[in-house]
Amino acid sequence: MKRVEGRIAVVTGGTRGIGRAISLRLAEEGANVVVVSRGTDHSIEELLHKARKFKVEAIHLRADVSSSEQVKKVFEDVIERFARVDILVNNAAIADYVYKSGWELSEEKWDEMYSINLKGVFLCCREAIPIMIKNRWGRIINISSTSGITGGTSGIHYAATKGGVIALTKAIANEVARFGITVNCVAPSKVGTEMFYNTIKSQGLTEKDVVRKIPVGRLGRPEDIADAVAYFAGEQAGYTTGQVLVVSGGY
Repeated sequence: MKRVEGRIAVVTGGTRGIGRAISLRLAEEGANVVVVSRGTDHSIEELLHKARKFKVEAIHLRADVSSSEQVKKVFEDVIERFARVDILVNNAAIADYVYKSGWELSEEKWDEMYSINLKGVFLCCREAIPIMIKNRWGRIINISSTSGITGGTSGIHYAATKGGVIALTKAIANEVARFGITVNCVAPSKVGTEMFYNTIKSQGLTEKDVVRKIPVGRLGRPEDIADAVAYFAGEQAGYTTGQVLVVSGGY
């Protein structure tokens, strides 16, 4: 039997990179998938087509997760279509490709990073949890980063928001465990996505520079992260909550 057969999954930032892999993996495991992103392009229809090959429903909704009104509308639309939300994957995030140093960071850059990377997670959880409480079952998986643990090299605002995601995960997990809801976090390191390549380019690094520091000798793949999410989304993770799974190749 598939891990999440018949479940309803909402994946933010679900159209590209890690989010795309998560959307497809959950569909493969039997979930009906609602893919959320700010923009639209031809690749989204391709993604939905691939997901539907697993004999599930797959739809796309546009929203900026930093907007409480837009997030609320997403969940209203999901309830109207599917009547419930079982799985929420908070993957939407941004990086700063022109970052130099913390003392040169503008307040606007800080606020933008916070609004999407951390506030967006809170807003989506706030909408999903009451729905999950009614059903006495839910799985929330937040995508953080090893930068939220180590500080990383992607900027103090990025590290702070990703560390905040970890703290938020643990705090919410404590509050909702009694309702049959688990809340866990996946913290990737160096994954070969467009965001990763843009980041190392801005730092004057090459892929080889990064890979030589990873003990397993390769970059992470989006599918590596999707595998971790699939575990947390299933029944077998019902006794696991408030945890952070680092997927880093030993980095």
